[in-house]
Amino acid sequence: MQEPRTEAPFPVPTALRFGAVLTSSGPVILTTFGAGRQSIGWFCSVMGSASHPMDGPYALETVPGELLFWGVLLLPVIVAGLLLRGSRRAALAAIVAVGAVLTFGLVTALFLPGLDPCTGEERAVVLPWPLLVCYPMAAGALLSVARMPLPRRPYATTLWAGAAGAAGWVAMFDRRPAYEERGLTVAYMRIPESFWDGLAWWSGEANAIGFPVVLVVLAAAATATVSMRWEHVAGTAAAAVLLLFPLLDVAMYISRHSGDFDMSLADCVRWSLLVAAVLVASATWSRQVRVLARSMTKQVVAGRAKGLAVAAVVAVGGIWLIASSFTPTR
Repeated sequence: MQEPRTEAPFPVPTALRFGAVLTSSGPVILTTFGAGRQSIGWFCSVMGSASHPMDGPYALETVPGELLFWGVLLLPVIVAGLLLRGSRRAALAAIVAVGAVLTFGLVTALFLPGLDPCTGEERAVVLPWPLLVCYPMAAGALLSVARMPLPRRPYATTLWAGAAGAAGWVAMFDRRPAYEERGLTVAYMRIPESFWDGLAWWSGEANAIGFPVVLVVLAAAATATVSMRWEHVAGTAAAAVLLLFPLLDVAMYISRHSGDFDMSLADCVRWSLLVAAVLVASATWSRQVRVLARSMTKQVVAGRAKGLAVAAVVAVGGIWLIASSFTPTR
């Protein structure tokens, strides 16, 4: 007799689906940690300049460069959303999306490089190697799982979409301008002096690049690819990391606070990331909360029904006793 096989905790289709989302997020992750920035248009082409201590990301004035930024930022959201549908057509549509962003990135880099956001001079033609490395791997993983339909599971799609929007608020609408007030940029920036200063500096860059969006997307992908146990672990971990950003803001405000500090605590905290953390936690545990609420409702209804039945029996018995006491006996 053959021994029964134990199911692997992370089967190949699961690893491929999660890997597709991870590699589609690769350019955002790499640039968050400083890799490949010189080949991406919304960063300075020369890093470490004394006159421009911030390498980026900058809001570009050229339409192709700005559209490419949005494409790189939103591609992981699109891939994860299509994978949640679980169909072969959705996987093929995700492949088309990856190919479209890669093609547009190559066309922009080769023919429409635009101006350097720090110097204002024409950028040299440099291939965007983070896109060239990550996107073909994402397309290959998607192609591998195209014939492996994913069983439908209930997802809190609205909560995940809201979390992604809140996590990407700064990246989408509050990046530094590329050319305006360039001379004032150095006036209010300081080179990090300690570990905590460096961490706060990095968290600001990561927020503007879109790293919080990647955290939300990877947690959402986990809900569709891994078991319920690991789904809760991934979602809770992502919510905790997102929560660290506003907590770091509070800690830095307290450590830097002085009497002549103009900004209030409310102005220094990244509330959008706090909202994103709450939405991620809600989406992760929404199914269990609904099951618990339904169970409690059934228990309450059952308890009330039982109490009403007992009260009805007591009332009928009392009425019968009272009525029988007035009935004449023979």
